Amino acid sequence: MVMPELDAELCNNCGLCVVACHGGSIVCEEGKTRVVKSERCDFCGVCEAVCPQGAIRCCYTILTRECGIES
Repeated sequence: MVMPELDAELCNNCGLCVVACHGGSIVCEEGKTRVVKSERCDFCGVCEAVCPQGAIRCCYTILTRECGIES
C-alpha cells in the first residue's frame, strides 16, 4: 500500500494536514508531523492539497468511474 509521502525538509509542522486528515492518518508528535496509521488512510489527497509548503506528495492516482443511470 502506497501512503502519502512527507518530505521532512519541506515540512514546517504547521499542522494543516493533521487537521484536514479526517481518518487520523497524519499526526504531529513531539513537534514533528508524521504519516501513520495506514489502515485509516482513504487516499483522498486532501493532505497534499492543504499543505502550503508542498511537503506532502500523494504518489498514487485516484481513479473514478462514472456511473450512468438508465431510465
